[in-house]
Amino acid sequence: MNMSEEDVQQKLRDLFSDERMGAGSTLNPETIVAGARRRRRRRQMIQTTSGMAAAVVMVGSGLAVFSIHSKDNGAVISADQLSMGQSATSQVQPGPGTSAPPASSSVAAPPQTSAPPPSTVSDGPVKPPKSTAATKPPAQGKVTTGALLTSAGFGKLRLGMSEAEAEAIAGPLRAKEVRGACTYGYAEGSAVPGPTSVSLTEGNGITVINPAGTVHTPEGIGVGSTEADILAAYPGSTKDGSAYVAPAGAVSAYRIFVANDGSAVSILLTSLNQDCQFS
Repeated sequence: MNMSEEDVQQKLRDLFSDERMGAGSTLNPETIVAGARRRRRRRQMIQTTSGMAAAVVMVGSGLAVFSIHSKDNGAVISADQLSMGQSATSQVQPGPGTSAPPASSSVAAPPQTSAPPPSTVSDGPVKPPKSTAATKPPAQGKVTTGALLTSAGFGKLRLGMSEAEAEAIAGPLRAKEVRGACTYGYAEGSAVPGPTSVSLTEGNGITVINPAGTVHTPEGIGVGSTEADILAAYPGSTKDGSAYVAPAGAVSAYRIFVANDGSAVSILLTSLNQDCQFS
């Protein structure tokens, strides 16, 4: 059973006041209790110090900091940086009047590894390069091959000339032939760029001029021109059989014959109102 200090003192008083102990006893109960108290504190100090030393031994793989303070001389013993695989580095801080020991070297920090450079490879599938648009074939340029056939005529021959006027300029018509109201002939010489057939009537004069050689128009339509070229140069053109009738002037038109592939093969000039054949 545990007894308090007051109980212990009372028991001691009773014991020392007993006549059997003798009246002249010099023992003081308070002195005995104080001595017991000092011994108990000393035991507690020893137990605390022992416990802390045991804790240092047990903490061998981690970081522990402990201090043992001596009641008598005030010396402090500390230990830090106790880690697994490393020896513990301890420092003893001296009390008053003692010189400090040399400081222990600090533990070198582990080298820092630089982060790897960012990857230049893009995430996800690589997109194929955009294909360039196919180059369109160049548009057919203006044709300038051969002699020039205008909306008025060919060389010095003009639509509307009478037979006499035509022969006065180009000479007598060759292979002249009269069929009904139409006269057909063949003109050549310096008056025309090349041999050409003509058709004429007595009332309207020359109504058809049909060059035998290669010709082109002022708008650049000639042998080799495409249907698209013809329609672009003469928007009001109409298809008549194997030829495009393209308005050329107030009273004239070009008759542009095309092959099966749509390219022009020959051109003649005709009056808008006429009934003769294209000789």
